[in-house]
Amino acid sequence: MSGHTPHPLTRRAAVAGTAITFGVGAAIPAALADPAEKGSGRDKPTPRNDRAKKGAGTDGQGANGGDLPDPWDRSGPNDRPVREGNPRSVGLDPDVLDQLPGIIRAGLGNDPPRFSGTSLLVASQGRIAYEHADGYALRWKNPTEQLPEDQWVPARQDTIYDLASISKLFTATAVMQLVERGQLSLEDTVASHLPRFGENGKEQVTIQHLLTHVGGLPPFINLRQAYPDVPSRIDAALTVKPTAAPGTKYVYSDLGLIALGQVVEVISGQSLDVFVQENITAPLGMTETMYNPPAELLDRIAATEYMTVTGELVRGHVHDENAYSLGGVAGHAGVFSTARDLAVFAQMFLNGGTYGGARVLQTSTVQDMFTDRIAEVTGAGGARRGLGPELAAWYYHAGLTSPYSGAHTGFTGTSLVIDPLTDTIVIMLANSVHPTREWSTTSVTRREVSTCVAHALGIVPKKVRDGWHAGNQDAATATLEVAVDLDGSATELTAELFYHLEEAYDLLTVEASADDGSTWTPLAGTLTSKDSGTIGAPTGSLTGWGRRARWDATFPLVAGGSPLTGEVQLRLAAATDGLTRGLGVWVGRIQVRAAGGGKKLLDTQRGRDRDAFVADGWVKK
Repeated sequence: MSGHTPHPLTRRAAVAGTAITFGVGAAIPAALADPAEKGSGRDKPTPRNDRAKKGAGTDGQGANGGDLPDPWDRSGPNDRPVREGNPRSVGLDPDVLDQLPGIIRAGLGNDPPRFSGTSLLVASQGRIAYEHADGYALRWKNPTEQLPEDQWVPARQDTIYDLASISKLFTATAVMQLVERGQLSLEDTVASHLPRFGENGKEQVTIQHLLTHVGGLPPFINLRQAYPDVPSRIDAALTVKPTAAPGTKYVYSDLGLIALGQVVEVISGQSLDVFVQENITAPLGMTETMYNPPAELLDRIAATEYMTVTGELVRGHVHDENAYSLGGVAGHAGVFSTARDLAVFAQMFLNGGTYGGARVLQTSTVQDMFTDRIAEVTGAGGARRGLGPELAAWYYHAGLTSPYSGAHTGFTGTSLVIDPLTDTIVIMLANSVHPTREWSTTSVTRREVSTCVAHALGIVPKKVRDGWHAGNQDAATATLEVAVDLDGSATELTAELFYHLEEAYDLLTVEASADDGSTWTPLAGTLTSKDSGTIGAPTGSLTGWGRRARWDATFPLVAGGSPLTGEVQLRLAAATDGLTRGLGVWVGRIQVRAAGGGKKLLDTQRGRDRDAFVADGWVKK
């Protein structure tokens, strides 16, 4: 057993998070479906209303959650291995996890299928709590023809998948190892190591700019078809014209990671695959993680896309065309792995950079990697990036989203979610481009898987689980309304609530109407929690991850500085946009009482008062 003392935020009883931030999402071309996969929400429009743009309230949060301890601070002894386990031993509800096969089966049965096959792994506190495989690693001859059924290959737990852009995490780890050794600085210009990179006005682009995708590079250029050989393709990638000044715009770019892979090679004197093998995968014992897997492993490798241009069904070599044109080894793609091997890689981060006695990264480096660096560029509600990892990605972290949740997706259908607040890892490896990328909508299932695991962890507090629930449907508005008679004295609405809503796009608003619902006035309020402090909701709206806390919320019934009087309608409105959601909103006991805890005018613990509420879209257990 590890002697590591749990961080305050890794204990489930104290799991908590930040409340309210708002802003504009970053736009990424839909063709670059990793990670801006169709349906990912990465290409969202401006937040849904002016209240979201302006900001409904703040608790002074910093880049990763502000005044809360950082769960990525992994100082102290911590070298937990990935071992066999069971859900109950790590606080997961097995009955909830038993919903996962149905979620996977629904993805397989969608029309068209969201993926051909998948291998799923859930680990928490170093224990494998759940594994499941379904579908087929190989099934299709081309987009219109299946292979004979006796040639279908079932997906298994040890199926090897093309990780696609999860490979970027291996490149980022290699870069950070060079930083630790003093051979590289995050503030170094890329051109100081790769002079050709400085072409076309990119002289000031730094290593950190590329790790965080704010280097001003375009997302993609076609290297395979436009250039005849590896040297000319690398030169084209390095000399590409920028589309923005460095540090001014977030654009997810494969080209930046191709350049970083070249930086690793120039500084180390080794090819990227050799460097990764000697410095990352071999020390971690990841024997089934590699670039360019050998032919003898073909039967275990999941097939990917049928390429109409070449008439080839890709299986056994990298699917990404640019990585393939660079020999299968590139900074942005090329790594193959299994769910169990990838769990070791993820656990290394949760261990603070060590695993099995091997130190891959310093603890402070891991913390740096999982600390957001681009909030000032993207604004609230926009993309979040550490030094490689993607953070707070609602489109696939879903119910596990917090400012600290991180890792990456891959275009082929792969995803890795790490939740340091509960020391939980969720890996879903799939071949969603088999037989065609036109079927790729994996993030729907990714979200459902992550949310299922969040419920199994008990992130929604028990005290509100039997209350009203809303906000768990896309493109919906749910209202919970009641009428009260007020005599003009100071009164307040109080509620026990939990909210976990996609930042800036999904909102809970508390409001009042004194004209029979013709107009509604938002009610400013204050939320307090024993474990998570006090936050304000000055415009009456809440959004974001809500610190995973149960809040005692108080909203004075005031309009224009004066107490409301007469018959007043009060309502809680939960509104979601068309893509991506969190766990939603739960509301427990609601009261209307004299200010300061005086006489109760309404209390949902009384049956008649509870029955007075009109719920449209809210569900109560």
